[in-house]
Order: sequence, then structure tokens, then C-alpha cells
Amino acid sequence: MYKCKVGMIGLGNWGRNIYRNLMSFNVLEKVYDKDLNSLSNFIDNKNKISGHVNDIISSKNIDCVVIASPAPTHKEYIIRSLLNKKNVFVEKPLCLSLNDALEIKKVSLDVNKLVFTGHLLNYHNGFSELKKNVEAGLIGKLKIIKANRMNFGAIRKKESVLYDLTSHDISMILSITKKIPNKIEVNAIFENSKKIADYINVILYFDKNIIAILSSDWISPYKEHRFSVYGSKGSLVFDDTRNWQNKLTFNPSYLSKNCIVNYNPIKNISIKEEEPLKKEIKTFLNCVENSKKPKTDIDEAVNVQIVLDMIEKELIRKYG
Repeated sequence: MYKCKVGMIGLGNWGRNIYRNLMSFNVLEKVYDKDLNSLSNFIDNKNKISGHVNDIISSKNIDCVVIASPAPTHKEYIIRSLLNKKNVFVEKPLCLSLNDALEIKKVSLDVNKLVFTGHLLNYHNGFSELKKNVEAGLIGKLKIIKANRMNFGAIRKKESVLYDLTSHDISMILSITKKIPNKIEVNAIFENSKKIADYINVILYFDKNIIAILSSDWISPYKEHRFSVYGSKGSLVFDDTRNWQNKLTFNPSYLSKNCIVNYNPIKNISIKEEEPLKKEIKTFLNCVENSKKPKTDIDEAVNVQIVLDMIEKELIRKYG
């Protein structure tokens, strides 16, 4: 189906899902991970194992590099891949600072190669349908966006919950508002480290009195992946923990101008069942082969990084 040849860097828990999808499209040439024993135990076809990252980055037979290694390595691997004339798919976060993001963007423009960021939920049919209905005016005037992303475990040592979880929701929020917030408020809990937040609550203030509230938490006793939009005519709720028939709901209840709640029955909105990661990787391959601009290109990634930088600076100001 596709002519491009892909090399992959990083085969952790999520990287294995990416590997499975790349194999299904028959585009994967080589895979590298610093844990060669784990790599060898996981991959049956030993010809696909690369002993060194340079073998992928500098290979003349590979035209795309998929990066699913730890976040602190992203900047180096992205820039080296770009300078070797490779298109790049990088798992979120793009990198860990705004300056690094701007440097990556400059290099990508200089070499005219694609940087596609793995803001996965932009390729989830539940979110796509929610966004389509917002733009069609189903909920009226948009007022409040809420994003809760909570679970227990997978605590990082070099990146906070801000980069690990919140980046997903910032990407989705900016996709709807199409604006950078003009003011933010931040609260955080540092349970396991003095510098790496384990829980974060963020309020983003946008033009036209739109507010977005984010809560991200990896020490939560329960799992919640819920994204909702509230407007003058009702609400849409995208709950990714529910089955496909119930992932997206429309609640036509609303608050009138005299603060009376007008109750109406909740309705499910039908969405096509489709693996978001497979759709995301398929989009990347299509963009490479047809020179198309994806939703999650380097410009989108830089905008997300701008908001992450705003939040990080406020965390430093408030908590030191």
C-alpha cells in the first residue's frame, strides 16, 4: 500500500503498539531500542533489529523515522533525522522546552521535511465527531471546556504529568479554540518529587470568555479520560473509558439567562469504531506520500509547547 520505508527508535510499552501498526502497513524496515535484549525477545524477525540508532538515522534505505523513545531524547533524534533528510513521526511530547521546539521547527523548514507529532486524540473518531458538532453549532455558543485525564501509576522520573498527560488535552483544546490562552492559573501536587508534579490543575482563559479547565493526575485511585464542552444550548461529553456506543453523548440541558436549568434527555452520538493509533499512523504515511499537511504538524506542536511553557513558568513562579 505504501512505498515509504520506516525506521523506528524506541520499543517501550506504547512503542510496541506503534510497532504493531507499522508492521500491519508493511513499511517497517528497522527497529532500535537501547534494551537490545528486550528488543530481541519481542521481535521475531531478527533482520529488523538494528544494533545502533545511527543505523536508522543515517540509512539511505529509510525515508521516515518514528521516534517513541523517552522524551529527553526527542530533540536530538528529531533534528538528526531531519538533517539526514528523513520525515519524522514523534510521540508526544514533541520535546521538553519551547526553545527546543522552535529549533526543531527551524530545521524542519530548512530541510523541507515533515514533523508529525503523536497528539493521538486528534485522530480519535470520538473527538473528531465532538469537534464537528461544536463547529456546527450543536451546543450553541461555546463557554467551558473541561478535560480530566487521571489514572494510577506510570509515574515518570524525567517528565512531569504536565508533559505526559496534559499535552494531549492542550492539543485538543487548541484544536477547538484555535487560539493561545491569554491568562492561566495553575495548582499542583508534588507527591513523589520536589520538582516533578504528580497532579496538576490548570485554568486557561481565552478570548470571547471561553474557559478551559484541565486536571491531570497519575496518582488517582480511579481512571478517567473525559473531555467535555459546555455551551449555551447544551453539552457534549467524550468519555474514552466507555464502550464505542457510549463514548460520545449530547446533553441538551442548559442554564437559562435567569439561572433556571432546562432539562432534556441525554442522547448518544454514533461514531465509527476505529483504532485511533492505526488511523494516526495511516495519516502520517498518507501525508508523507502525498505531501499533505497533517492536523498535528510542527506548527500545532509548537502551539502546544507554547501553552506548556506558560504553565511550566507559572509552576516555577508559584512553587519554586
